Amino acid sequence: MKVIQIAEDPGAEGRLSEDRVGISGNMAWVLDGASDFRNERNLPAASNVHWLVDRVHEAIKACGVGRRYGSAAPLLYDLQEEIKKELAEFDLREMQQHPCCSLSLLIENDQNVEVSRVGDAVGFLCGKSSEQLIATDFFDQREATAVAVAKAENLLQDQVTMAMYRRRSEYIRGINEESVFSGHPDGNLFVHTFVTQRRGEFQFALVCTDGLARAVTEYEIFTDWRELLECSVEHGLDHIIDEVRAHERTAQRTNQTKFKKSDDIAAILVEL
Repeated sequence: MKVIQIAEDPGAEGRLSEDRVGISGNMAWVLDGASDFRNERNLPAASNVHWLVDRVHEAIKACGVGRRYGSAAPLLYDLQEEIKKELAEFDLREMQQHPCCSLSLLIENDQNVEVSRVGDAVGFLCGKSSEQLIATDFFDQREATAVAVAKAENLLQDQVTMAMYRRRSEYIRGINEESVFSGHPDGNLFVHTFVTQRRGEFQFALVCTDGLARAVTEYEIFTDWRELLECSVEHGLDHIIDEVRAHERTAQRTNQTKFKKSDDIAAILVEL
């Protein structure tokens, strides 16, 4: 695979991004850490979620260098077990919310290309006449419902946060065949994968976190994923990010479906 561009952008000025993006060997990936609004620091990092995304990021990087895996599912299942064992060495009795993240991982093998996701990260493959989206609206729908309930019941911030923690606990354990990556002792992992022939019908691949996906799914800056990808190829991912941030600065929040006005972004665009 040939990298066209890698892009990152924090969702808030002065705040460390909880997203990660990387390429190593035959792998390209993004990670989307679930924000910890209470900034718990039970693990040796800027926050618990930073510890998790950095640990996963470095592990996938090492696997890519060694080309140790040809498929995402066994890699992620093995890594989940490794992190469970590591976390057992820490005293986490005071931790209120276990860290978790979503991810999208592209693996290029001799005969095929595989794109996998866990959680709400996105993969998109595109050719002259073919396209394939590896994504879900499950998490967006649940958050939209939670936003509506918070408005209708005039919930306090602490109540909103506790409800969010309850949803994440469900995602950690798995619900409706969806999950997040966590390393939690009771964590389950649902890996959704699409496999296609290498040098086949798809020319480009994009993997990104949901901060960039908003350009299609929420803001409708682009009519569909093909339009977004074609614009990315012509003008670059930075142009897409600029469009997203401009929209967030000027758009009215009357019909918001997410709690955060803007989100971290991580994305990588490659030619297959």
